[in-house]
Amino acid sequence: MDLKSNDKFMIGAAVFIVLLLVLSGLYYGFAYFGEEKEVTDDEPREEPEIDDRISPLTTQAVSLDIDRIRKKGIESQMRKIGTAWKNVPSYYFEGVLHDGVWTSHEINDWDTDYVGWQAFRKVDEELEKCTIDVTIFENQKKLFGSNSVEMDSFSIVYDFRTGRWTGDDTFNDSDGMGYYNGEDFEIWFDVHQSDADGDGIPFWTEVNMLNTDPDVDDRYKDPDNDGIPTAWEWKWGYDPMSFDNHTSLDPDNDGIPNSEEYQLRKYGANPFRQDIFVEVDFMEKAPGLFGKTHVFWEESQQMVIDKFSDQGITLHIDDGIMGGGGEYLDFHKEYIMQEGGIGSEYYKYHFADDRKGIFRYAVIVHSAGWAHPQDYKLAYDVVSVPCNAKFYRTVFFPPALTPRMQRIAMSCGFMHELGHTLSLRGDTNPGIDNTTQIRRGMQGIPILTQLQMQQDAIEYWKNYESCMNYNKFGSYVLGYSNGNNGKNDVDDWSMIDLTYFKQHEPDGVEGIIDELDEE
Repeated sequence: MDLKSNDKFMIGAAVFIVLLLVLSGLYYGFAYFGEEKEVTDDEPREEPEIDDRISPLTTQAVSLDIDRIRKKGIESQMRKIGTAWKNVPSYYFEGVLHDGVWTSHEINDWDTDYVGWQAFRKVDEELEKCTIDVTIFENQKKLFGSNSVEMDSFSIVYDFRTGRWTGDDTFNDSDGMGYYNGEDFEIWFDVHQSDADGDGIPFWTEVNMLNTDPDVDDRYKDPDNDGIPTAWEWKWGYDPMSFDNHTSLDPDNDGIPNSEEYQLRKYGANPFRQDIFVEVDFMEKAPGLFGKTHVFWEESQQMVIDKFSDQGITLHIDDGIMGGGGEYLDFHKEYIMQEGGIGSEYYKYHFADDRKGIFRYAVIVHSAGWAHPQDYKLAYDVVSVPCNAKFYRTVFFPPALTPRMQRIAMSCGFMHELGHTLSLRGDTNPGIDNTTQIRRGMQGIPILTQLQMQQDAIEYWKNYESCMNYNKFGSYVLGYSNGNNGKNDVDDWSMIDLTYFKQHEPDGVEGIIDELDEE
């Protein structure tokens, strides 16, 4: 072998040895470092880093929004003989935010509706929690002047990290967050804090829980494409990053799915407290000097709202305040039924399609008094309530001859018809719309037999204290029975189904009266 050949052999051997060493190193490196190591309970686990800053992007502050206040207890005032029913309550509220006191102007109304007030208070930077107190004072007239009397109050502790609060109202409590039902007042409210991107979601929550950008407004974004934006889902405890079928979710079982609760949010719709929405239209005044005005008086509305509030249900009446009701329809003296076409015309042309299946529709008319399906999937979602002299004079005893009594009568009539849209029907409870008590439909039966049958029916149902009972209805009984009044009483409230107004019911008509020759 010559020298050159020997050199080539030595070089080749060296390269081979080096390559072998490199490959061996790589093998053992991968074997050692690439092997997944088992983590035992004794070894510390890596925790995600928490950014505990509260408000690094803006001056820290808290705001209290009072969206609506409603004074309760109007019925007791309406039942008093005289003119005291005309006196509206006078009250104001005081908010204490982190030691700052804010007092509202004087309010003179039973219901403020959806107007809203806001108090704003700067707080110490990086403050984690603050206390908020709200108190309502009523101005009660005395012989000389008036006194300011504390009526209702509540206290909460707001957490700047999570945007939630605890205390007399809490997140996902039984009556829904942002609502306080006191002895004398109902209060709808909300609490916010200063927020750099304006989406209402606290900095701490965005960076530590949602992983969203605290500098970007996520209010109307919908990252999970479920049709409901981030801010609403976060507020009510849903995961904005996980799809929810809000068109079918109805956690409070009121027949209004989350997708519609979201649309009605500005009017106090609460996905965890039962809501009933009713659009009410009126009829033009009857001709003549003594023609009646066909309206749903404010006092009548408030009496009915009280009854539902006592049961944990919020009744929302749109007589124009929400932009849909309050329309005056053409006057018709004749009795209005679906078959005549007038009721169907009202329903088709004066009740918006996008409200059907969400709102019920009520019309205050001259001559009617029923609840039955119209056009929308043949569901019980429309009622009519009569408003004429003969109705007030002959159906009620004593006759409703004064404005005060007529307002009570109107509330009884409205609540009766509304009850039919809540599944209160004669085929499930014979005490409802029992015509024997008023001797209707007895043609051909001897008069003495009629009278005996009537007396027997009245005696049998005497403990059924409900406006669904014709005999009690005519005696100004307002409300549904609780079943605690003795033999043959029925618990209406336990039978109520708020989803009933969306169900398919092609047959049957429920109502106060069949027909009146109206004046």
